[in-house]
Amino acid sequence: MVEILARLPARSVYRFKCVAKAWRDLIDDPLNRKKLPQTLEGFFFTDNSDSTVEDFDFINLLPRSVPLDIDPSSSFLTKRPEIEHLLFSDSCNGLLFEHSNSLDVLGYIVCNPATKQWQTVPTCSCCLPLIDCLEGLDEAEPGDDQVFVLSVCAYSSEIGTWSHSQLNWNEQGQLEGWCTQCYLSYWSSKHAFFNGILHLLPSSLHHDQIVALDVQGKTQRMITIPAAAEGRRWNYNGYISHSQGRLHYINNEVDAHDCKRRYDLSIWVLQDYDRQEWRLKDTVSFLKLSGKKSCTGSTSDFLVVAIHQDCNVVFILQPLNRLIAYDMDRKEVSVIATFEHDNLGVRIAPYVPYFLESQALANKL
Repeated sequence: MVEILARLPARSVYRFKCVAKAWRDLIDDPLNRKKLPQTLEGFFFTDNSDSTVEDFDFINLLPRSVPLDIDPSSSFLTKRPEIEHLLFSDSCNGLLFEHSNSLDVLGYIVCNPATKQWQTVPTCSCCLPLIDCLEGLDEAEPGDDQVFVLSVCAYSSEIGTWSHSQLNWNEQGQLEGWCTQCYLSYWSSKHAFFNGILHLLPSSLHHDQIVALDVQGKTQRMITIPAAAEGRRWNYNGYISHSQGRLHYINNEVDAHDCKRRYDLSIWVLQDYDRQEWRLKDTVSFLKLSGKKSCTGSTSDFLVVAIHQDCNVVFILQPLNRLIAYDMDRKEVSVIATFEHDNLGVRIAPYVPYFLESQALANKL
């Protein structure tokens, strides 16, 4: 039976848990769940309002008969004498990417909250400390928390070393000028690791494209975002992620002369990856999302933090203290969580547990 369930999408497996207690126990069994696909369990979030220490917590999305064994503060790491505090950097496929106050000694830390495995990753000479280096970014100029995409560094867990690939911006004519004109914002989610390819969404005054890189840092393709394909411009750089096996792009469109006139969140799906054919999946008004008729026309109105991997639900961070979910099928907005303080200092990471132990994460407490 477990072998049959393992072939189903995570959403279908979760529905079977509601059939009967026997089904639920079968799927939740620690041995069986290692073989079964997992769905979005919730969100890790951090509050670094005091700018020195981040408080970790977890938002549980799924009702459970047995509480999820989640340690938001990663105490299995912080109880080590050499780690006093942890700072969150990124997350991917059930793994958290963090660094400690002992960055010079330990480097970065990759951990799996489900298995409590972890491994240190040494700092890379091509990436500055305290800058999210999952994408291998170099800081070219200071100011405004912006880093230029000049090169890509990849860490191999097999040989334990970094490899550095200088991007050949002149390999393709469409890449010329990116070296001096594009950047990534440190605080916003503008990347998606999907089908073994890292998709980056740089900000640029002249280019509206997604850069697709392989794990060696080689440019695989340039994907034109929907606005540029139709000769339009979005209000800001947008959000990319993957859901139900396809790449998604989310952004808002504002009337250039009167932002109160029109303010829609547009959700696009890359229907055909090879042909770069985008399809408009849904639109939702700012009034529907917030209950307000007017807006500022900027990212301060909301911030898209995730799209559900298995269904048509988008999660949005609203000022000053709400996380909401928009269901595209039901056209409903619901409040997922409220924060004690304003969310200007909150960083949120979707979490899909990965229960298999990895040889790359050698340490376990």
